Amino acid sequence: MEIFVSKKTKGIKSQIANLVAIANLDGNFSVAEKKLIFELGEKNGLSNDRVKEIIRSEEPIKFKAPENDSLRFDRVYECVQMVLTEDDNEDQKIDFCTELAIKLGIRMAVAGVLVKKIVDGIKTNKSHETLKKESADFLSF
Repeated sequence: MEIFVSKKTKGIKSQIANLVAIANLDGNFSVAEKKLIFELGEKNGLSNDRVKEIIRSEEPIKFKAPENDSLRFDRVYECVQMVLTEDDNEDQKIDFCTELAIKLGIRMAVAGVLVKKIVDGIKTNKSHETLKKESADFLSF
């Protein structure tokens, strides 16, 4: 058990656990999905060993909602990235991302539109920052 863990680290661990859940939805945790999870963990300051612990954990990691719209967008974006690593069960995984967006604090009326916008943006090679700027109005609506 970790005693001194920052809010940021708790949020990142929660997000990695969410991404692992998405990867496991189809019963096939692929190499591409693992690669993305490790990249996101490293980008957010988690060691590979810590990411491995989260992946292997039998205990649920406490859900931690982000404190601002910028982080909420980043978490939904990462969720959609995970969905798009494979073509199978995309609709089910997109539904999961929409549910996650709502849990992250994005209003229900906006969550589905935001997820679709991110999906379409990633598929047309829009950058993360461009999508974030374009979505800012959705998040504050």
